[in-house]
Amino acid sequence: MQASGSSSEMRFSALFFFLGAITVLGILLILMIIYWKFDKAKELMKSMLRNKRLEASKNFLNGNLRTISYFDFNTLKKATKNFHSGYLLGRGGFGPVYRGKLADGRLVAVKKLSAEKSQQGESEFLSEVRMITSIQHKNLVRLLGCCSDGSQRVLVYEYMKNRSLDLMIYGKNDQFLNWNTRFQIILGIARGLQYLHEDSHVRIVHRDIKASNILLDEKFQPKIGDFGLARFFPEDQAYLSTTFAGTLGYTAPEYAIRGELSEKADIYSFGVLVLEIISCRKNTNLTLSSEMQYLPEYAWKLYERSRVIELVDPRMREDGIVENDVLQVINVAFLCLQPHANQRPPMSEIVAMLTCKVKTVGTPMRPAFMDRRNKRDENLSWDSISEPFPSLTRSDSSSLPPQPPPN
Repeated sequence: MQASGSSSEMRFSALFFFLGAITVLGILLILMIIYWKFDKAKELMKSMLRNKRLEASKNFLNGNLRTISYFDFNTLKKATKNFHSGYLLGRGGFGPVYRGKLADGRLVAVKKLSAEKSQQGESEFLSEVRMITSIQHKNLVRLLGCCSDGSQRVLVYEYMKNRSLDLMIYGKNDQFLNWNTRFQIILGIARGLQYLHEDSHVRIVHRDIKASNILLDEKFQPKIGDFGLARFFPEDQAYLSTTFAGTLGYTAPEYAIRGELSEKADIYSFGVLVLEIISCRKNTNLTLSSEMQYLPEYAWKLYERSRVIELVDPRMREDGIVENDVLQVINVAFLCLQPHANQRPPMSEIVAMLTCKVKTVGTPMRPAFMDRRNKRDENLSWDSISEPFPSLTRSDSSSLPPQPPPN
């Protein structure tokens, strides 16, 4: 009897543990199902919000503008192989630029904006994109689309086969550009700036005109890119007082010293860039002899000695040039480098002078130069200038008093 009772208790205990285990497993299964459904609902909600934001962004961009696309971030990750370093084209002031290939085979330049430097909210970012999209000219890089996904801000531009001008003129590749090609590049940049300053429905100062921000298509037609520092300018103001931003070596003195920003700052930068294109060297090179280190200063010394033709890239001189044509362009560059903003001609006059529609009037004054006597590092600044720059009160003058050029 005791053995039978003990056996029954064991069976009862086993059944109890079995039922208990099933109950616990059932509760765990129910909890897992609830969690799965909750997580699924959460993901669905996120997806709905993402799609809603995507649709809202598309609608915001479209309006009366149907010229650009709104890209999904995953699409751009796939196009750039997850922003692989092997696809890196360069780094702009606001983030790296990658080559990308879309599903339809198109090559694009994908600029991933740095989260630290681009602190705009989504609506501000999209508003700026919409404004940039409304500015279209054959000598400005075309914005194809954008992406705003959480903290990610991405711009998608047309891809330029010959990349940036600095690769061509700073000896970073072996491709030689003859005078006709260089003149085409100079004229194209001038026309792009004329559009920004004078012909667009909004007045725009680029603020960072330099060789690395000039892109070249397959025919070496130039396009101005990287509008990260660009400022929309009130029509009724001669200049804006603002904090300096840009690249030293290309900077106009009134902007670097007093923070006075106007279109004339771009014109000064253009003058420096023209000298770089003609000489095929950087505007500052501390490895050269003292008088050659700063390009505009060296060019002016040659001009005073009536030897400015020596500035021209020797390869271009060997290839054959019409000296008068090159000297005309150098003279235009000096006019762009005048020490006071109101002495620099507007871009429309510069384009006219380059295309010989008007004669270059006047002899340029000595440009402003940095005093580098105690500066022997790369951190050059406009802390000390070879002459003072008081604000001039007389009205803007588009040309200088006519004087005979030196022989």
